[in-house]
Order: sequence, then structure tokens, then C-alpha cells
Amino acid sequence: MTRLPNVIALLSWFAGGILLGLIEAIALPSDPVYSTLLQLLPLLFLVGGVWFIVSQYQKLRALNDRTSSRMKTIMGVGWLAIFGVDAGVASLNNMATEIFNRQLPYYYQGVSLAQKVIALLAIFILGIVSSLSMRRHREAQIKLPAHHPSDPWEKPLTNMGFIALLLGVLLGLAQYWQPIVLAGFVLLLAGILLYPVGKLTEKNFPSSDDEAGMTK
Repeated sequence: MTRLPNVIALLSWFAGGILLGLIEAIALPSDPVYSTLLQLLPLLFLVGGVWFIVSQYQKLRALNDRTSSRMKTIMGVGWLAIFGVDAGVASLNNMATEIFNRQLPYYYQGVSLAQKVIALLAIFILGIVSSLSMRRHREAQIKLPAHHPSDPWEKPLTNMGFIALLLGVLLGLAQYWQPIVLAGFVLLLAGILLYPVGKLTEKNFPSSDDEAGMTK
């Protein structure tokens, strides 16, 4: 039963990447509303699959074998390519423009074709590595370490912070729609606050899985 949602999420992620590539290749409508809706469509598909990508990345982080370390490194580079090279820069610039009426000082040239290609490749690399990770865990029946929580919401601050960061960046890409951009800015700030607080508290307080193990 748990396999079907994972497959749907993975297909949604790949569909978002394909749509994003098609939108970059065609001329957008001159109407700002239709243009924004068209740009948001692939982002909705990516949001539908991002939870699966994040869950596979968290599983790889909990393992220390050589294959998992390599896959984790590749996914880390993929995240950096998406949010550091393309989407993150464009989102921050759009927030600065829509909310503060200013552009980032180094963004006057816009996002180049090379940056867009790198981001698209990163999307597909993240999807491929996540699918390989899921297949590897299923076929090899790899067990996660005892300190890794079975329930992803055992560490809500870290997970909610990371998701808030992702959603904030995605919503910040909505051109001409200031309320959505403002919501993305609020989520981005919330993620910046929640994620480090969650990482600190998780180190100091054991999860319920750890407590159950200690009481046995």
C-alpha cells in the first residue's frame, strides 16, 4: 500500500520537471495572469513529489555505507543546483522586487539558459537517485539505524522547517501575484527559524523511538 503513493509522488516530480522544461522552451503568454498560472503548473507537480524526494534523502542521511554516502552527496549537489543556482536566486529576487521594490544587486542579467539547464538536470537527477534509493531499500531490505525515527513527524521542527523553506522558494517564484510572493516570504522566514531550532533540539532530546529502546 505504501508503494503506490511513492510511485505517484515520483511521477508527479518527473512530470513537474518535464513541464518546467517545456515552459522554458516556449514563448509565454503576454497576459501576466496566464503567464503566472502557466509557470505555477509545473511547480504544483513538483510540490506533489517533493515529500518523497525529501524522505529518501533523509533515509540516505541515516545510513553510513559507501553507496548511500555517494547517493546522498549526489542529491546534496542536486539541491544546491536547484536552490543555489536557479530557483533560489530567482525566488529571492522576485521577493525583493514584489515586496521591497528592489532587485538583488547581482541579478540584473536574470537567470541564464545555463542556470536553467543545470536546474532541470538537477530535478531529474534527484528523481532518479530517489527511485534508486527506494528500490535499493525495498530489494535489500535495508534497516535504518535505531536512532532514526520511524515516523517522519517524530522531528516536526526540522521537517516542517525544511518543507517551509522549499514551499517559500516555490511560492516566491509567482510573478505578478504579490499575496503569493508574500506568503512565500513568510514561509521562507519560518523555515529559516524552524530548521536550525529543530536541529538543536533534536540533538538534546531523544525521540520516542530512542526512549522505547532505552526502556526495553
